[in-house]
Amino acid sequence: MSTANRHTRLAVCVAIMGVWAWGSSAGAASDTILSSFASPTSFPYGLTYSSGTLYLSDAVSMTIYRLHPDTGSVMSSFVPSPKPAGSFMVGLASTPGYLWATTISPSRLFQIGATSGSVVNSYTLSSITDADGLAAEGNYVYIANSSSTAFFVYKFHPSSGSIVDSWPGGKYPSGLNVITHVPTGQKVVMNVGNVDGWVPFNGLNGQRYSGQAFKIDAPCGEGNYAGDLATRDNTHIYYAANYLKYIYYLSINWGKNEVPAVAPTSFGKIKALYR
Repeated sequence: MSTANRHTRLAVCVAIMGVWAWGSSAGAASDTILSSFASPTSFPYGLTYSSGTLYLSDAVSMTIYRLHPDTGSVMSSFVPSPKPAGSFMVGLASTPGYLWATTISPSRLFQIGATSGSVVNSYTLSSITDADGLAAEGNYVYIANSSSTAFFVYKFHPSSGSIVDSWPGGKYPSGLNVITHVPTGQKVVMNVGNVDGWVPFNGLNGQRYSGQAFKIDAPCGEGNYAGDLATRDNTHIYYAANYLKYIYYLSINWGKNEVPAVAPTSFGKIKALYR
């Protein structure tokens, strides 16, 4: 059998099994843990970076901590006023002068003054059953929905109070961030799947960057990757590992493929044979 025919039959088998093939690509990426520090709270979840400060929210108390981005030391903390409605605060994002936070039970979005800690706007997210990670860019906020029936990321327009777009996320999509995809120079949304820790890329209008994803290197274990992402610059991100109660600082290695080369979508996860 020729090499071409073998490749063709392999591609057919992969399609039948219902998996994604993460092909080799100059635009692929992997991650490397550079450092980590213990969370100052027992329930670290929401995370965002802005103007030299790393913001971390406690999911239960809804306290937001201002952390030194290199050491993780607490510089100050506050509970938004009035305290947001909801059982848990999960996502955190930032735009100039403001923080954004999501809560669940019910799913709501809050705009908070970054300096004052005062809630200045709130939005009911009636179409999002289980809000999770959060990211913001320009005039839009991106919200992960980790519902078992809707693995989606939603693009929300606060000025109109409406969802303008949505697309499939990772497995139980959790943390979100926006970062510049260095190989193309385009902004993309990263989204870590709570179940398997894989992070796919989507453009700001939802287009999937096919063949490009990496797995968060934090040793969380299957089903324990809940927690938000934050962008420091185009090659460095933070990850709040709720399960481990640690914050990880990672470098993004653009152009380097992540292994394993196949990530299943329908019947469990094929383990990595090589890293």
